[in-house]
Amino acid sequence: MSKIGSGSFAESDPDSYGAVSDPIHHATAVTAFGKIKTFAGLEKDEWLFVIISTNNILFAIGLTIERLVNLPQNSTDYTFAIILFINTVFCLYYAIHGVLREREFEIYAYIAATAVLIIYIVLDLALNTSRPAVKWARFGLLVFFGPSNVYYGYKVVKGFGYLEFKTVGAAVSLQKMYRLAGIFSVLLKFDLQLAVSLLVLVIQNTTSLSLQEKLVVGIGVPVQVIWAYLGWIIMRREILNLVWVFLPWSFLEPGYLIYRTYDIIANWKSQDNSNILFYTFFGAAALALIIRVLVLVSLRFVVNNFGQGLREMVFALPISDDQPPILPRKRDIAKCCGIVCCGPLG
Repeated sequence: MSKIGSGSFAESDPDSYGAVSDPIHHATAVTAFGKIKTFAGLEKDEWLFVIISTNNILFAIGLTIERLVNLPQNSTDYTFAIILFINTVFCLYYAIHGVLREREFEIYAYIAATAVLIIYIVLDLALNTSRPAVKWARFGLLVFFGPSNVYYGYKVVKGFGYLEFKTVGAAVSLQKMYRLAGIFSVLLKFDLQLAVSLLVLVIQNTTSLSLQEKLVVGIGVPVQVIWAYLGWIIMRREILNLVWVFLPWSFLEPGYLIYRTYDIIANWKSQDNSNILFYTFFGAAALALIIRVLVLVSLRFVVNNFGQGLREMVFALPISDDQPPILPRKRDIAKCCGIVCCGPLG
């Protein structure tokens, strides 16, 4: 793939010169979430990465479902299997959406999520006396195929740039803003992944939830989803007033994590110290706090870029609400783009 700034880019970019087609026709499509690659536009390395990662993840999901079916629901292994299932689903999203949107940080998030999965599984093997064959198979799968995923993920990321150029052009300032928005978007998703995992970790027995556990899971999951969506709306619509809603909301999860950590430590002697869920919670909570800080830091950069033309270039939104969109809407381009796949949260 040619790099940004090469002549081939300029010659084949219909958005810059008004051509009706290019040598990679239908390689990209305009959607309500911005420009996205079609599957027909993927290159060899991208296809290899998608196929290898998808097969590995689906196999891991299959092993996890087998555990969920056969494990007693009142065991810590059952709760742990739910967490693994959640994280593998996020991995699948990162792998496919990251390639289609050329989001290098989603590929990095996929690699990080894979590392988190390995840590989860290693902790499970180290601290849990029950080690059936399926656990070793799951561990072997990640260790054996993990390096190939990392290798092709790195190769794919090194080839990114085409979609960025077709979206914001050759202006370095817009490319920088585009990348900062992408970082903020993927941090929101990674934060949501950790938040949902942590909410599941508070469950000690899935068959007899306490009132506190019901409230935490029943309220916490929707709250985190709405928080992440609110952050995406702020980035997409550049609504400064929503930032003042988003900021205080951002301290709810850290406050709960600090309270929960203190509660576990204060009652340490009265609890099962060998319970893997406690150690997993500590590690995930520390990572979640770091990611939440990074979300707020990246938000600062995103807000600083408001009004600089990024939303018009990326999301085809008008400069003001009473103006028509710059690019055609999704339903207007459906006939020429074929089937377009895009994920939530941009």
